This record gives sequence, structure tokens and C-alpha cells, in this order.
Amino acid sequence: MKGYLAMSEGLLVDLYELTMAQVYFKQKRNSCATFDLFARSARRPFYVACGIDDAINYLCQLKFLKEDIDYLRSLAIFEDDFLGYLKDFKFGGDVWALDEPQIVFSQEPILRVSANLIEAQIIESALLNKINLATTLATKAARVVFAAKGRGVYDFSLRRTQGSQASLAAAKYSYIAGAKGTSNVRAGFLYKIPVVGTMAHSFVMSFDREIESFFAFSQQFPAKSILLVDTYDVKRGIESAVRVAKFLKKGGCSLLGIRLDSGNLLKDAKYARRIFDREGLIDVNIFASGNLDEYKIEELMNQAAPIDAFGVGTNMGCSSDLPYTDVIYKLVEIRNRNSSFTPTMKLSKYKINLPSKKQVFRMFNNSGLMDKDYITLDKEVLGGRKLLKEVVSKGTRLYKEKSIKEKRKIFQQRAVTLPHDLKKTHTHFSYPVLISRKLAVLTQGLQNKLKDKLRQRLVFMDIDTQYDFMVRGGALYVKGAKTIVKNLEKLTDFAQKNNILIISSQDAHTRDDAEFKRFAPHCIKGTKGARKIARTLLNNYKVLPDKKIYSFDELKLIAQKFPQIVLEKKVLNAFSNPNMRKLLDIVFPDKIYIYGVVTEYCVKEAVSRLIRDNFSVVVVKDAIYHISTKERDRLFSSWVKKGVKFTTTQKLLKSFP
Repeated sequence: MKGYLAMSEGLLVDLYELTMAQVYFKQKRNSCATFDLFARSARRPFYVACGIDDAINYLCQLKFLKEDIDYLRSLAIFEDDFLGYLKDFKFGGDVWALDEPQIVFSQEPILRVSANLIEAQIIESALLNKINLATTLATKAARVVFAAKGRGVYDFSLRRTQGSQASLAAAKYSYIAGAKGTSNVRAGFLYKIPVVGTMAHSFVMSFDREIESFFAFSQQFPAKSILLVDTYDVKRGIESAVRVAKFLKKGGCSLLGIRLDSGNLLKDAKYARRIFDREGLIDVNIFASGNLDEYKIEELMNQAAPIDAFGVGTNMGCSSDLPYTDVIYKLVEIRNRNSSFTPTMKLSKYKINLPSKKQVFRMFNNSGLMDKDYITLDKEVLGGRKLLKEVVSKGTRLYKEKSIKEKRKIFQQRAVTLPHDLKKTHTHFSYPVLISRKLAVLTQGLQNKLKDKLRQRLVFMDIDTQYDFMVRGGALYVKGAKTIVKNLEKLTDFAQKNNILIISSQDAHTRDDAEFKRFAPHCIKGTKGARKIARTLLNNYKVLPDKKIYSFDELKLIAQKFPQIVLEKKVLNAFSNPNMRKLLDIVFPDKIYIYGVVTEYCVKEAVSRLIRDNFSVVVVKDAIYHISTKERDRLFSSWVKKGVKFTTTQKLLKSFP
């Protein structure tokens, strides 16, 4: 189990990613998607994007071990064919990303994944986890380093971070962002980061006298001693440190420094500096620690505190004021089967994201400082520096990861270009991140299109509007049916103009159908009487015979392609065609407006089944016709009690903008 825990990240997922993936496996196996990972909110004036290499390493090594599959099977919610797919899982997509570490702003893509929809979805939480932690810590550390204005900053957070892995991340990313070292020895070993240390109050307290502890430590480490002077009385501690420093000086060594860990750091640092300088100990450094962060350090620097370096623990290692970066991973385009990619976006209040594949261009002013960024469509070409580059192609990594020291140097170079106002701990300056005109036009158009999609999905259900029922002289002409023909035509035209699917039923009898024992022969397939009247038939329609059972995928494509679907039947009930119920499940309409003939027979059968299946039904009462007024009124009364609504053609048409 220990070996398993060390090597497996297959189950580093939220459950919903796997449950969604199983649905995709069943229904969208060949779909492809593009997701953007970015910081949603501007709670920091800038972010230092890190963790990208960790994310790429995860992607290129991701697999599900036997133990993973066995555990998933034990949950009893995943099917064997999907588990078989996971057994052979390998990420095969493309990734575009920033060059880590990169200064970035909210809404700008940090990483972009284009892959099979299943692959792109499964990796969501792991990518967010890795980039969130690294970016949060690097950003916090950069702010602390900027506040220190060139004074040394050291990571002292091991004892307060949320676990050993977080402590390593704090040391690693604070070093990349400009910290000079860490107290974390394991991080020093793993990442070749300089390690530093002083002493604890317990060390001082373990000796009879404070000065004895100072002498003991300095004799052991004559060139690296930093003495903790505020265990008892800070002024006496400083005086003791002076004695030790002079003792070391006689032996040819120098006291490296003292550490102030509590009290009034400004007052105590000024006192210490004055004493050391008076005694000719100008090389003794003053090191400060104790619940420091960028706010306290900036205040100390603004008051000219003579502090040479800072040990920053909890507040930097845990990013205490903002312990997470609001990174999100959002779908920006989708491709189903062989179609082209279709841009998409989220419209939730305060959570709107930009659609389609994108690029970021950074502009610099004449002084070499960052001036503004443009978020553009992927294929646009602007001046400035292009920030996103392809890092993974078809699952294969395209670059060699830089060392931590190289990343540190890169950040130092990029930090020089950051506008001065952004380096301030308290700033009202907002760096300009602009949207290109083409992306803005696409976004606005897509918003309007998606808002249209938010309208209720309606279906018009047209029952048996065929010659034998509707036209005088038809085999089973319904007397008075001609009075609804104009309304039928209006409804058909309205559906076509508003992209409302028409589902029509159509009798398609053989000459020896059993129904003819009850009714006169009618609507025999191939005869004129079986044809729908022209005013209820669109030019583009699809006929589904009652003998052929279509698959879910086939019906889905039909519903997408055809504005009218005609289902043949040999009995009164339109649901006798085995494709009717499945088709309604695919379309899943919010409301079904039903009309046609005859009210007491085929319309009644359809309404009864729709009620039973909990669909919202609206009867267009001036677009259906009956044989018996009394029976019609009885049916209407019973339907009202069951929740059926009624409207007229005119009201229906006016209810739409």
C-alpha cells in the first residue's frame, strides 16, 4: 500500500468527473473538447502562475492501476466496459500553457487542454489542485519579496503548512518567487534550495544563562551563528550578543547576526543597530521573524527599519490572507462526432467565461515595463509577446522542464518588467487586460445565442393530419375538420420560423389491418389518403416506420438534423411506434403543444400517455377537432383536473417575442 500511495494518481479525481465520464463514454465517446484553466477573480493585483510543470508531469504519466480499477468496481456504480476503458487510459490530447513562472492576471488562460471529452474531464480536479497550490504560494511569496525591497526573505513555514507536501511546495515556490532560502532541510535536499537556521527559544532556555547558550552555539558554528535575543529581555539579549560577537572577532570570525522574533520589531531593530554600530560591529545582520507578512514588512520598510532579512512562516507558507487562488477549469468549445468545434461559455451570474481557444499577447512600454495584455482568439496575430505555447501534443511532452534555479532567474527577469504600482502591497492600480474586438464580437454573439437556448424547449405534436381525416371525401373525414386547417398552417409556419421541432404521427395501415374491423379502411400506406395535408408538412422531414427501432445515437442525430419527424403507426396510439418515447427522452421538451384529429381517439390516446409520463401538455383547442362536442367537453374537463393547459393558436403565437 505504501508503494501504491507513492506512485498512483489515477484516483486523484472528484467522483463526479468519473460519473460524467461514464455518461460521455456511453453517449459522447467521440466528442472532443477544449477547456481553459484560469484565475477567475482579481483578488490579487497579479498572480505568479506556477505548478504548470507539475500538471504536465501528471498528465503525461496518468494511468489507472489495478488497485484503482478494483476500488472503482467496489463502488458498484461503474459498468465493466467503462472500467475497461479506464484500465487502458492514457492522455492523448494537446496542451498549451504559459511558461512557468509567469506573471498573469485574472481571466487570462494559464493552461488550455484540447482532448477527447472524457480525457479532458477526468483531469480537471488534479490540474486545479496542482496549479492552485503552486500559484497561491508563489504569488504570496512574490508579494512578500517585493515588500522586503531587496532584503532577504526566507521560508520558515514547515511547522505550519497543511502537511509535508505543502511544506515542500511552500519552500519550492517561494524560492522560485524570490525567497533566498528555506529552513526546510528536506526541501533543500530535494530542490537544492539554500537552507538556513538560527536557534529556538528552547535552546536558550536549556542553559543556565542566556549568554552560555550563545557561546555554546557560536563555538560550534563560529561563521554561521544567528543568535535569538528576545527569549527573556531583548536589550540584555542584544548586549549578550555584542559580547559574543567581540569574542568571535578576536578569533578571526564574525557573528553572522541576531534574530528578533517578538515585541516591537521596529524599535528593537533600531536599538540593536545602534548598539552594534557603536561597538564597531557593523557587519552583524539583524534578522526578523514572528508572524510576518507583506503588510507588516512593507510597514517596517516604510519606517526605515534596519532589518537585513526576514524569516516568514505561517503567513507566507499558508498564504493566510488568501489561502487559495480562484482557479477554474471551464469548457470553451465542444466538437461532437465529425462536426467542427463549437464555441461555448458559461452565463452564470458573476461566473461568465470567455469562449473558444484563446491566446494572450503582452505589450511593453518604451521603458520595458508591462503596459497591457490582450486576450484574443487563438488565430489572431497582434504585436507584443505571445504567452501561450504548445507544451503537449497528442499526449507527448514537447519541452524539457527547467530547473528550479532557472525558474527563479526567469521570475527575477520578469519581475523587473512588472509596473511599480503592482509591487505595492496596497495598490488600487489595475493592470489593463483587454479583449480583442474579434473575441468580444464572438462573446456577445454567443451570449445572445445561448440566451436563446435558455428559452423553454418546446415540441409541437401534430396528430394524424392526413387526407383521409382532414379533406372532404376522405375515407374517415371528420366533419368540420377543414375549419382548423388555417390554424394548422399557422402553427407549422410558426414552428419552422422559431426552430420548434414538430413530431407528427401518421397512420400507415396495410390493407388487412385489424383496425379495419372497427373502422372503415383508411390511410393505407402508399395511397393519397395516408399522406399528410400539405399545410402540416415541412420540406425537410424524416419518416420513422413503426417496425424499425432506432438507436439512441441515431435518434439524436435525426432530432438534430430534421425540423419535423413523422412517426408511422397502425393503431390509435402514437406511442405504438417504439421510437416515440425514446425520441421524447432525447428532446426532453419543457412543454408539448398538441393538436390534430380526432379529439376522442388519437389525440386522447396521445394526451393520456403524455400525462402518464409527466410531460407538461398544452392543448391548442382551436387546432384540434372532434366528432362529439359532448365527449370533447368531458375530455377537456378531465384533462384540466390532470394539469393539462389550454390555449388558442393566436395566444400561442403572441406569447413569443
